[in-house]
Amino acid sequence: MLRKLETYLENKILTLPSWLSAHLKRTADIAVELANIHEADPTRCKLSALAHDIAKTYDNIDLIKIARTNNLECSEFEFSHPEVLHGPVAAFHLNEYISEDISLFNSIRWHTSGNKNFDTENKIVFMSDKIDPNKINKRPELNKIKDLAYKNLDHSIIEFFETQFDYLTKNNIDIHPESKKYYEYLT
Repeated sequence: MLRKLETYLENKILTLPSWLSAHLKRTADIAVELANIHEADPTRCKLSALAHDIAKTYDNIDLIKIARTNNLECSEFEFSHPEVLHGPVAAFHLNEYISEDISLFNSIRWHTSGNKNFDTENKIVFMSDKIDPNKINKRPELNKIKDLAYKNLDHSIIEFFETQFDYLTKNNIDIHPESKKYYEYLT
């Protein structure tokens, strides 16, 4: 099944805008590095990282429509903040490849908020997305989180949430309830 997912993603990435395909490739490269350091399967982490944002090109109306039409398990927070629905929608689109693999599903479904059921692969994909060099260029405070991710995943996630919660609060942006739950679980 992983080989079929890999083939699908290789073809899908060719159809995505260059900014998005570049982000997915950078995230996948980081995921492989982190997997090798933290003794996780590099191929699985790479595939999840390549898949995490494949629904990012949908607009909010389409994300809501796909989620509601297909009865995706999404919270009211997600429906009222549809920009985070690209994770559940991506997992839904990849269902034929990941339906039997809860870890791949969680990496893709919860990559935006995090989730207290994360395993090491999920944590790697989550952090790989957060420490994309382009994101660090826009928010240099993420550099310390990048350094931590190569040493201790849990500590880097805690530090990320503390930094992110501060950023979101200062910018009057709502915090995903799952992020709060995961942070509380880790601390």
